[in-house]
Amino acid sequence: MKGITTSWKIFRAVCIVQLVLVAFKGMLSVSALFYKTGFVVNFINAIAYGCVFLFVYHGLSMLNYNYPDVPLSPKQKRWFNILYLVNFLLIAFLFAQIVNTWWMGELIVHNGMVATRFWFILTSNFLFAWIIFIIQLLALGGMFRLRRLIYQNTISTWYQQFEKKE
Repeated sequence: MKGITTSWKIFRAVCIVQLVLVAFKGMLSVSALFYKTGFVVNFINAIAYGCVFLFVYHGLSMLNYNYPDVPLSPKQKRWFNILYLVNFLLIAFLFAQIVNTWWMGELIVHNGMVATRFWFILTSNFLFAWIIFIIQLLALGGMFRLRRLIYQNTISTWYQQFEKKE
């Protein structure tokens, strides 16, 4: 058993940041369900942010419990595969959130001057969309590397058991 490397510690920190951001956006979507307008949009947002949360949580769980050479259970493999495939739809959803907030960029900086009214709300919505999207792309790549590394380490551990001669 090896210790966790620095790159995986950074991946863990990034996953925790993503969990916090996605949980916040998901709770905003769930609370917006109780308003009269936009029920369907907010329902889709809540489901999408919930799936992003599950994907990142599953990756964090794999890192904590299976790294470096504990094999994944069939249930973990199935959930990873399902969430990994759904994640490609979620990447498209998160990119659509970015496109939806592009108009805020013009309001934030208008004619070289930062808007004084509602600048914090506009900037936070604009940055949240970008940060969540970028971190989700990093999580997608990191999850692929993590799953492949766990598989390779498990296989090499199995081979080492049979190669020992007494």
